Amino acid sequence: MWTFRQLLPNWSHVFLRTKAVAATAVCSDSRSLPAWRELYVAALFETDHGRMVLRIAEAKKALIARARELFQTGGDHLQEQSAIEDALQSLHALERCAMYFCVQRRLGREVRESDLQVRPG
Repeated sequence: MWTFRQLLPNWSHVFLRTKAVAATAVCSDSRSLPAWRELYVAALFETDHGRMVLRIAEAKKALIARARELFQTGGDHLQEQSAIEDALQSLHALERCAMYFCVQRRLGREVRESDLQVRPG
């Protein structure tokens, strides 16, 4: 049986980018950046489907709060803003995959490889 992580795009570059941002970013509140990154990574690597949804919501909330903070402070935060956008997209993909598998499980269906194929449309 396939897992939802096999549906995700290759998000390792996002993890590495957020790690680089955490190491090099200089911000007014140095606790903000590690907080969103820590929540983001926790959501990515959560294996319990029930807790995953909660972790995704927490990470999204922290990412959005940080993005608003960067917008209000102004300045050049392009690297961190780009990392935040990538992280939000990855969390959205993870959330959709988790929901798909949850629905399939509730319907008593097994997810097959053919279900995971991208169909031209």
